[in-house]
Amino acid sequence: MGRRKNVTLHEETIALIKEYQEQHHIRYPGEALDRMIEEWETQKATDHSQEYLMSLMAERFQDIFSEEMKRLRLAANRSDKNTQVLLELMNGFAMDQNLESCVTTPIFESQAMKDAKQAVEEKISHQRQKRISVKETQPASS
Repeated sequence: MGRRKNVTLHEETIALIKEYQEQHHIRYPGEALDRMIEEWETQKATDHSQEYLMSLMAERFQDIFSEEMKRLRLAANRSDKNTQVLLELMNGFAMDQNLESCVTTPIFESQAMKDAKQAVEEKISHQRQKRISVKETQPASS
């Protein structure tokens, strides 16, 4: 059994309650308001369930990919360090040789540059093959 309460509502709220009554064929505004609140509570519980499910999925995703992300981070750091070392060496070389300008590879690519690129490609290919063979020898995880 419901209790009677006098409340003041905005005109927009009253219009929404009447619209809800019409859509759901409800006779009394109090009943419409009760059902609207029930739906709101159900939706709130569903939202909490979805949030919980999303947090579980995020944890699982993190468990699965954290090691791979760590490897990527380490590789990026190593590459950045190597690049910085090369920049410092090249700057020192340019200073030592009193170079005022340089010929870039689109203009001319030296045989030394071609050899270096090939060596890097071979090294990358070797590392890739090594990773593939390690994965093939590891037992499948569940």
